[in-house]
Amino acid sequence: MVRILDGIPVRLLALMVMGLLFLCLEAGYRLSHRKPGLGDVSALQASVLGLVALLLAFSFSMAADRYSLRRSLVVKESNAIGTLYLRVGYLPEPSRGEMRAWLHRYTDLRLEGHEAANEPALFAKKLQESKLLQTELWSRLETLAPRIEAPVLILVTQAMNDVFDVGEERMAAAHNLIPTTIFVLLLIGMLCSGVLLGYRPEAPLRGLLSWSLFVVILTAVMFTLLDLDLPNRGRIRVDQEPLRSLQEQLRAHP
Repeated sequence: MVRILDGIPVRLLALMVMGLLFLCLEAGYRLSHRKPGLGDVSALQASVLGLVALLLAFSFSMAADRYSLRRSLVVKESNAIGTLYLRVGYLPEPSRGEMRAWLHRYTDLRLEGHEAANEPALFAKKLQESKLLQTELWSRLETLAPRIEAPVLILVTQAMNDVFDVGEERMAAAHNLIPTTIFVLLLIGMLCSGVLLGYRPEAPLRGLLSWSLFVVILTAVMFTLLDLDLPNRGRIRVDQEPLRSLQEQLRAHP
């Protein structure tokens, strides 16, 4: 579903959903005047709208938890890189200077990559470069291991493992989205509620104002949920300020 959504502009997708909702309202209105004897549907309307509201609340809760996790992992990664940078200071020269220079570059790549998350090609390129730097850092530490005291080696190894692990955690969190089934069920509930709200046998005219308000509000809520859940598109993005602050600190560090 994410790949399908990535191929459709957000505005076009929103217009498509709004068009479907208007079609459902129109279908309900026409059905109510062709077969007005289906009885009172107000109870059913309230039930379906209640279910849609419950699904929205549940989905927002899931998306908010995932968003909070992604935001906390930015802080965790910044702290892990900063810790490794300091512990590399225990290593002898010239490896100390080279590894710290690599960590400068690694921080830049992580920041640039996640800020360009809405550009898959650039994001993949930055991610690949950061993985190559991980390999370089680990290889250099393996070369130095025989010449380093055990306590220092343990400290640096643990810090480096933390940097690598949190990088993978961020990738896993970016792919941990609300299941497609929930979105499909939510869309079906929205369309069904549109049919039921349009079913008004007692109304001689279409309620265009009420219809418009219903469609606009429901579409806005739906796409706010999508923005919150999808880290690679929309206006709601995880702030990378901890990594920016770390980048400035590393540049100021001798």
